[in-house]
Amino acid sequence: MSEHEHSQRPIEIRLKSPGYLSFSRRVILGVLGTALAGGVGAVLSALLYTDGMRRLMLAYLVAVAFVLSISLGSLFFILIQHLTRAGWAVLIRRPAEVFALNVITVGLLAMPIVVFAFSGTASIYPWARGLQGDAAVVEQSTEHTRLQPNPTVRMVSTQIDSSSGADKESERARSHGEGSLGAEQPHSGNDAKEDLQSHLYAHQTFDELTASKTPWLNPTFFSLRLILYFGIWSGMSWFYFSASRNQDEVGGSEDTLRMERRSPPLALVFALTLTFAAFDLLMSLNPHWYSTIFGVYYFAGCAVGGFATSLLVWLVLSRIGKMPAKLSEAHFRDLGRLLFAFIFFWGYIAFSQYMLLWYANIPETTGWWAVRGASLADGYRSSWGYVLVLLLLGHFIVPFLGIMSRHVKDNQRAMIGWTIFILAMHYVDLYWLVMPEFRPWIAFGLPEIGSLMLVGGLYLIGATYIATQTALVPVGDPRIAPSAALKDMY
Repeated sequence: MSEHEHSQRPIEIRLKSPGYLSFSRRVILGVLGTALAGGVGAVLSALLYTDGMRRLMLAYLVAVAFVLSISLGSLFFILIQHLTRAGWAVLIRRPAEVFALNVITVGLLAMPIVVFAFSGTASIYPWARGLQGDAAVVEQSTEHTRLQPNPTVRMVSTQIDSSSGADKESERARSHGEGSLGAEQPHSGNDAKEDLQSHLYAHQTFDELTASKTPWLNPTFFSLRLILYFGIWSGMSWFYFSASRNQDEVGGSEDTLRMERRSPPLALVFALTLTFAAFDLLMSLNPHWYSTIFGVYYFAGCAVGGFATSLLVWLVLSRIGKMPAKLSEAHFRDLGRLLFAFIFFWGYIAFSQYMLLWYANIPETTGWWAVRGASLADGYRSSWGYVLVLLLLGHFIVPFLGIMSRHVKDNQRAMIGWTIFILAMHYVDLYWLVMPEFRPWIAFGLPEIGSLMLVGGLYLIGATYIATQTALVPVGDPRIAPSAALKDMY
């Protein structure tokens, strides 16, 4: 907890630190070259593989979801500040406003995803393939699904059976007096395992279940919803950014009161749009799978990404001497506390989602977890299980314990390392959500690295440009003095 006091000394705030604009130009030029090099490398590497373009599309989706989470997490930070009329964060609010407004850049970067949806049989979204594919093939697949139950029901049981399908066939054969090596046994153990493994990707065939969701999952409606989401987020971010910047010029409390009054309904709109965007962009990669808590899971990652990015920006500006305001240790400490709280929240939501779906053991949900390494059943172990363990340790346990201490939060060098590590784990989380749809084993290389360099670089350029259009501190906010005098109560 913190208290706000008026300091007797003048507030040390500079609209632009010395050399700030020239520094920003150097950043833009350097990052632009890196982004273009990454994009070219990603495309060239994808052309070397038979299914390389599909891998590149999925890697690009991971990168877009990553930068989008930073903007949405920053927008959430702004919303809660105005919802609670918090004065302590006024001095450090502007970077969040910059990253939130940068959702416009993310909207432009998301345009290729619309192309992915309209790419027919080559689409990364299974629900988009059948709509533009051969009608006879679709009908044949639908008829097959109608006659055969979803095989994932026997894939990951509540008890996590350690025997494979081949072993069960052998037991049934022996119970009827057949030898385990008899000629009537149709498959070997490896063949049965491969057959069961193929069931993990049964959702990538346009079947009856997928066809039943066509009114919602179709390229046209999908594209319109994306436009709606980004339009709403851009409008909300522009409202807060423009009102805050206008307050820098005219002062007074009118803009502050206006932002506070509009925050409750905008928070509701924010929650709904983020949830459905997570459903559309990420969850619909497997149209058989559903989780009502998935939107909250993505939101938790957004909060972690947004808070970590804002804290990292202020820490870096402080270390290189470009910070336009005299921040106290309490500001860094309180941002660190918010980050710490949402790391725990992410872990809680992640476990809740797994526990609820594991306990329910619904056929359409168990396969999603098995693909991502959550099953120990024979025949379903995969290298994605290592990523799952990495997330448990790196996204939750290690940072939770690592930044718990007040002394760590007060150490700027240590917190720079922790924020970078947390952002890296946040990317791994999104990578784990998306890339198992490509292969049942880990695939990480130039397509993934190049996509992140391209999308992340262009995103950073957009944020830097927006930051140069305004002061990095909302100097017109009437609560700037109490914020500058922030001190801890303990």
